[in-house]
Parts: sequence; structure tokens; C-alpha cells
Amino acid sequence: MKKKKKKTSAYEMHTVFRRFIDDMHPADPLYPSVRQTAQLCDEALKSAKSRIKLNGKIHALNGRMAELESYNSLSEKDANEIKNLLDSYLAVSEERSQLHEQLTEFDPTLAKMFKLEEDASAAMANMKDAERYQQVLKQDLSYIDSEKEELAFDREGMATGLTFIHYFSVGMVALFAVTAAVLAFFFIVSGENIFWPTAIFVVLAALIIGLLYSFRKKLQRDIRVNTKKQKRAVALLNKKNVVYAYYTNYLRYTYRKYKVRNTQMLANHLEDFGKYKALLKRIDLLRKLRYETEDTIEKFLREKKLTGIKSTIEGFARTVKLEDKRRYYSEMKDERAAVERQLVELEATHEELWDVLNVLSERDTSEDKLIDKIIQAYLDEAARAFSRAGIDGGAKKEKEDGDGIGADDEEDDGGEDLSF
Repeated sequence: MKKKKKKTSAYEMHTVFRRFIDDMHPADPLYPSVRQTAQLCDEALKSAKSRIKLNGKIHALNGRMAELESYNSLSEKDANEIKNLLDSYLAVSEERSQLHEQLTEFDPTLAKMFKLEEDASAAMANMKDAERYQQVLKQDLSYIDSEKEELAFDREGMATGLTFIHYFSVGMVALFAVTAAVLAFFFIVSGENIFWPTAIFVVLAALIIGLLYSFRKKLQRDIRVNTKKQKRAVALLNKKNVVYAYYTNYLRYTYRKYKVRNTQMLANHLEDFGKYKALLKRIDLLRKLRYETEDTIEKFLREKKLTGIKSTIEGFARTVKLEDKRRYYSEMKDERAAVERQLVELEATHEELWDVLNVLSERDTSEDKLIDKIIQAYLDEAARAFSRAGIDGGAKKEKEDGDGIGADDEEDDGGEDLSF
């Protein structure tokens, strides 16, 4: 269930003044004067608080205008100078930022090339020769290795042929023995003449034996030649393997040293390193130029007393707009004038209220002096309001003016001044 809102009267009075009215009966003859005094003091207190707020606003505007006044008083020459300085600073910062982004696109290992650049340039020729020799040696090793395998294959074939001739010779000897036995058998048993068969047999046997011997000798000679060729191939293969291992180890060492996979990659690294150094040099130049421009801007700001900068020079350069600051200054000046007019009106109203309060105080003939008590309560509340606002002078002035309540007109200055 929703709670009903408490109804408020059209005129809300401060409780300090309300209690004086609440304690009196409306039929009391002094009630109208007390009520009027309470209302006037309440209005005076509200006026005092309004003046405190307006003075605070003027103080804030003065502070902001003090920051902008130096910008507003800049000549066209100075304004153009600071604009050019800020534009140059931003251009340098932007280019430097872009170059830093380009720097990240390079290989991180290029940073280690500073100590190796001259050595790498000198080693390029040797590395190219080593790669060329390594390639040639690799082809030679492949050729010699294949040739050695062919020689070994040929030797196996010749060894097989020699074994075949050996067994064939044994078979032929056995065949010759059988043939000789048959001829002898015919000669002994039948007594037939076996001269021509024997002669033919001897000639054939001699021819076969001669052929087998020549084939055997040739195969033995070819095997000896093949063995020598294999030894030479093995010796040459070993020598070339040693040289190949030397170039391979040299290239492996240089590749590991320069963090590359081949000479072309090293050449690309050196080319990129040249661009990398040029980029670093440009960045360093921009850094120096940036600091110089920043020092010039700071010196200009100090000389022209351009204050109120709460950020870095780069942040200031990106956000500052001289035309806006001048426009803000003009707008604040108009706003301060309007606030000052309101303050003058409030002070005039307060003077009128104070005059009426003095009159009421003079008319108060009661023993309790309620009118003076209400006015004193107002002075105390006003003093506390000024004290909370940190305006000791205004509180003191209120107290001093309060001392004149009920005094003669000659001793009273006729009002108070709550200006700061």
C-alpha cells in the first residue's frame, strides 16, 4: 500500500523561525509582528544563502576565466604560432607512432644484427662459395656412390661367371675322361684304328681348355681391375665426404650464427636490416624533434601564462581549441555579469528587508524582546551558513550588523553588506 505524501504549505519557513510562531497564540497582540519578523528573517536567510551560491558561482567563473584570460589575450601572431607548434607536434607524434607500427612488422631477430652486420657482410661471399661447393660435392658424391654400387654389382656378376667357368671346367674334364675311356675301350676291345677320333678329341679338348682358360683369366683380370676401381671410388668418396662435411659444418655454423636458413635469406636479412636501421634513425630523429617541439611549446605556455593544463602536452595538443577557449571566455564573462546583477538585486532586497527588521526591532516593547531574538537567530543561522561556505568575513559582518539591532539610527549604518 502506497504511503500518502505529506502536504506542504505554500510557504515553507525555516524551523528556527517557525518555532517562535508555533509557541505563540494567534490572539496575542505581538503575534503579527513576530510572524512578519519570522517571515522577513526567513526571506533574508534565503537571500543570504542565494548570495553565497552566487558568490561561489562568481568565484568559480573567475577561476575559469583566469585560466582562459591568457588565451583570450593572445595576439593573432601568438595564436598562429601556438597553432603551428601544436600541429607540428601532432604531426611528429603521428608519424612516430606510425613508424613504431612499421617497426613491429620486421623480424625480431634483426635487433641482434647490429653486432653482426659487418661480419655478416664479409661472410656472404664465403657462404655463397660454400653453398656452391656443397651443391657440387653433393652431386659428385651421388655420382661416385652410384658408380661404386655399379662396380660392386659388376664384380658380383664376374664372380658368378668365374664360379660357373670353374664348375664348367670340372664338368668338361670329367667329360674328357669319359670320352678318353670310351676311345680306349674301342681300341682295346675292337682293335679298330682310333687315330682320327682321338686326334679330333684332343684338338677339341685343347680348344675348349684354351677357351676356358682365357675366359677365366679375363674374368680374374676384370675382377682385379674392378676391385681397384672400387678402392679408388671408396677413397675418393671418403675424401669428398670430408670436404662435404667441412662445408656442411661451416654453413650450419653460419646459419645458426646469423639465424638464417640459407645465404639468400641472410642477404634478405641484411637488406631488411638496412631498412630497419633507417627506420630506427628516423624514429630517433622524430623523438628528438618531438622533445624539442615539446620544450618550445612549454616555454611558450610559460611565457604567455597559458595555465590550466591538466594533461600531457600531447593530450593538450589534441584537445585544445583556441577559438573555443576564447568563445568560452566571452560566454563566461556574460554569465558572470548576469550573476553579478542577480547578486546586486539580492543585496538590494536584503537591504530592504533589513530596514524593515530594524523598524520592527524598534517597535518591540515587550519584555521578552522576541523580535530581537528572531533577528539574532537569523544572524546565527546566516553566520553558520557563511562559515560552512568558508566565508569568515561575511559571517563576521553579519554579527557586527546584528549588534546594531534596536540601537539609535545615528549608531546604525542602516543595513549590512554581505559581499565577499
